[in-house]
Amino acid sequence: MGHFLFFVFVVASCLLWSAACTAAAARTRRLWLRRLLVAVAVLAPVVALAPFVAFTGFLAFVKHLPTNWFGPTLATCLSALIGGTWIVWAGLARENAQRLRAEADAVPLAARWPVVGLAAAFVMAKAVSFGTLLFIDNAVAAQAPYLRLEAAQLMQNNLPPMVAESQNAAPLYQQSFAILDADPAIREQDSPLTKATTIDVASPDVIDLLARHAATLDLIRRAADRDSCRYQRDWTRPSFDMLLPEMQSLRKAAQLLVLTTRREAADGNADDALRDVARIQRIGRHAASEPILISNLVGIAIDTMALDTLAQVLPTLRKSDLAVIDAPEIRDLITTPPAFVSHLYGEEAFGLSIFADLADDQRSGPDLVSLVGSLVGNGQPQPSALRALPLSLPYRVFFLPADLAGYRSIMTRYQAAASRTEPYPDLTKRIDAIEAQTRDRPPGMLSSMIVPALGSVFKAQTRSIANHRAATALVAATKQRLETGAVPESFDELAAQLVPPASRDPFTADQSLVMTRTDDTLLVYSVGPDGEDDGGPVAPGADKVEGNDDVGLRMAL
Repeated sequence: MGHFLFFVFVVASCLLWSAACTAAAARTRRLWLRRLLVAVAVLAPVVALAPFVAFTGFLAFVKHLPTNWFGPTLATCLSALIGGTWIVWAGLARENAQRLRAEADAVPLAARWPVVGLAAAFVMAKAVSFGTLLFIDNAVAAQAPYLRLEAAQLMQNNLPPMVAESQNAAPLYQQSFAILDADPAIREQDSPLTKATTIDVASPDVIDLLARHAATLDLIRRAADRDSCRYQRDWTRPSFDMLLPEMQSLRKAAQLLVLTTRREAADGNADDALRDVARIQRIGRHAASEPILISNLVGIAIDTMALDTLAQVLPTLRKSDLAVIDAPEIRDLITTPPAFVSHLYGEEAFGLSIFADLADDQRSGPDLVSLVGSLVGNGQPQPSALRALPLSLPYRVFFLPADLAGYRSIMTRYQAAASRTEPYPDLTKRIDAIEAQTRDRPPGMLSSMIVPALGSVFKAQTRSIANHRAATALVAATKQRLETGAVPESFDELAAQLVPPASRDPFTADQSLVMTRTDDTLLVYSVGPDGEDDGGPVAPGADKVEGNDDVGLRMAL
């Protein structure tokens, strides 16, 4: 109703403008001035409304936004043009045919119209139309506190539980981070940590590093042994400005533990090595415990480190280590890949917080050019750029509510896709459909920019599942080696220990993982996102092969 009244008063102000100009034209005796006033009476409202007609037409027919204001703006412009033309014609015509015959110099009808009164009415109609916009804008701004409350609740519902300081891993991690940050050798580009899974652990650099950080490793182990990790942040106001410096530090801590785990395995301490592998994975879970996608991706990276390290430890096991390999923490390590549904809710909370900031933003100065530029380029501006993007009152009034609804719809579809268990080809079609609609028919002017591109996240999640299933196969093969002395060469030989879905390739609909064996290596892998067998992933540390996207693990024999 508010928008309808706005357009009514806009049309009224345009017609009053035309009437005031016509009344002035009827009073002037100068022909050129009369023609100028007539032109201004008819064309000025049209010229003022034309950019809005063009802009809404662009959004409707080029960007295909579902919020289509082209019809109302075009109708308003045509009403101003037709109504203004009729007012000019009627106001400047002679009063009637009889008067024309009786008096050649009859005064036009508009000469009796009150110019000042019409001008005042024009100003009043403009003020009422602007006041209507402000009324609608205030209604939009009133939603901001509720959006912030919803964002805070989404975050709180997906955060790790509050625990006592003595049970929280975060303080111990922060102590270890301070020690690592103070070591200049770790910050160097060729630090052993940068190649923790491939470097020779017998090298002097590694031995010296581990000796220097024996106390740091103790802190990291104690932190990893705690169930919960929660840093002190104000999650009630989620913002892209919130920095997460702990993510990089957690990677360093995990890399340091990888080095010592490989060193323990080389020294024959398989029991300690396996326990440290489980700790590496728990560091990844701690990293992924905060409900934002970057935390999930860092958690997956650390989890992959743990599985790669496990594949290097398994060949060092002896028959006496069978009990250790059957420990609950090892079973949990290989069977539980990181999940990321909660991270999607966290990302939604970030978006809701942005919309809340836009809803009650009182900055003035419309800049539709910036909005058009972003739309034409389909750009993905950085969060800080979004905050600096000038947003006009018309955007908040006419587009923000539908923009917000579109954002909610997209995130709901992503969350539903993440909660489903379906083959990757079907999942890919679902995600591609969401991204294609977001790209080709964006739900709003800003929602398509703040919705994260999640196709790569779903791919990373599926890669993680493939690595976990490959690790499950390598553990089963190692148990068979320890029990029988023979290493299996195919999944058929592991049928009693591996049943679907543990043996299924998650990147295919119904195929199993590939297992190949050479004289010195057992390789278990998935065919990867492209669905084609490229011969298995390249060895750790080797150069990447273009087109090879196979995912898996290799174990020395």
